[in-house]
Amino acid sequence: MSQPTLVSVLIVNYNSGSYAKTCIESLFMQSNVQLQVVVVDNASADDSVKALKYAFGKKITLIESNENLGFGKANNLAANSAKGEFLLLLNPDTVIADALAISKLVDFYGSNQRYGMVGPNIHEARKNKYVAPRYSYPSARQLKFKQKFEALPGEIAWLLGACLLLKREVYQAISGFDPDYFLYGEDADIGLRLRQHGFEIGFCEQVTIEHVSGASEIGADSLDKWLRKKRGVFLFYTKHYEQRDVICIAKKAIFKSKLNLKWLSMTRLFRINVLDKQHRLQATAIVANEVLNQLKLTVK
Repeated sequence: MSQPTLVSVLIVNYNSGSYAKTCIESLFMQSNVQLQVVVVDNASADDSVKALKYAFGKKITLIESNENLGFGKANNLAANSAKGEFLLLLNPDTVIADALAISKLVDFYGSNQRYGMVGPNIHEARKNKYVAPRYSYPSARQLKFKQKFEALPGEIAWLLGACLLLKREVYQAISGFDPDYFLYGEDADIGLRLRQHGFEIGFCEQVTIEHVSGASEIGADSLDKWLRKKRGVFLFYTKHYEQRDVICIAKKAIFKSKLNLKWLSMTRLFRINVLDKQHRLQATAIVANEVLNQLKLTVK
């Protein structure tokens, strides 16, 4: 009788100790697979480390970073301790209720030899939505110079990074996550680089996981949060798009953001929850200007 597949679950935690505890408890309910749980704590300011040590002890591998490495670097660090044939990249604010979910994902992965990475259906109850696979890259409709994207394998461009399964040898072949990304943008990036290496991305709709979404950002300053998001997506642009396209995208983003900010200021008396939208528009203009300045250009 063959041994169940060994899957190394990589979890990056930052100030999400209570969520991570619930997530790991759901992992230990999984059947038909062997699990190695590796947690990197990104210098959390809460009691995450203490709580995880108390709850799980030596049942998990807990790596304490003395600085916040960001999502990609921390996953790469966790992967160095992985022993499984498969890696499951899992956010701490997820719960896997189906006891056969990971086993089903492994089987689905094996159903198509072209798959380099697969992901499940992700339900975000807080936002009352299911997160669908992405079939194009951010702002791809604005691209004029897109020959490099025309012959990529498969139809799915990328999946949300909350839950991704791939073989450890595939992760190593693409050198894991690009460490230049701190938070946001790295899931689109790894999806593109996988396809550039000849792999397809699979979506296993039959498996659903619950995702809180943004647990580590709850209570964070709204402008800072949007700056991180926009820097991630603009970093993706500068790494993968023609410079001429990046310039056009940035200029349009600045123009639209300024226009919408003016409209928002004129109508704010009739709106609620204006501040977050204002911060999103401000962050877009700030980061787009940063990119143009990096390209030694200025916006008139």
